[in-house]
Amino acid sequence: MSTQEKVATRLEELHGSGYEIIDGQPDITGWAIKTRSGKKAGEVDDLLFDADSGKVRYIIADLNKNELDLDDDRKVLIPIGIAELYTKASRHRRRMDPAFTSYDPSGDTNVVYIPSISARQLDSLPLYEKGRLSRHTEIAIRKILEPVDRREREEDEFYRHEHFNEDRFYDRD
Repeated sequence: MSTQEKVATRLEELHGSGYEIIDGQPDITGWAIKTRSGKKAGEVDDLLFDADSGKVRYIIADLNKNELDLDDDRKVLIPIGIAELYTKASRHRRRMDPAFTSYDPSGDTNVVYIPSISARQLDSLPLYEKGRLSRHTEIAIRKILEPVDRREREEDEFYRHEHFNEDRFYDRD
């Protein structure tokens, strides 16, 4: 008997899927992903979305040429609700405690900001391989990014977690 892991096929990469980004929203492919310190963690390679709901679930992050001394020959998934999107159009000042960080992403243009993810967490994320994402891998990602929350969630509640809150990604007010 084989113990092969069930691979989830409901999530698709946006580019090449036939789906398009909603009018008024930028295509963030190629944008820098920066950490709380302002260091580059990688670039956005693509977005992973649920074709049934039409919602983006993950950023596919290419860690190539990162400034965090991470293995740069790999891609990882970052839940969409952990990231904040800053564009040329969003030039408002972000409310932040100066003791928390010296990097202000609102002064940057076209950047994806991941203030709550450490280099150690990024390094611990599993390798993303197209077409090989399982529920087990998704749970592992959540446990790495939120190690204190060990509760298992029901299947239909999995994406209700704050890590997948797309409103945080688009609206930082």
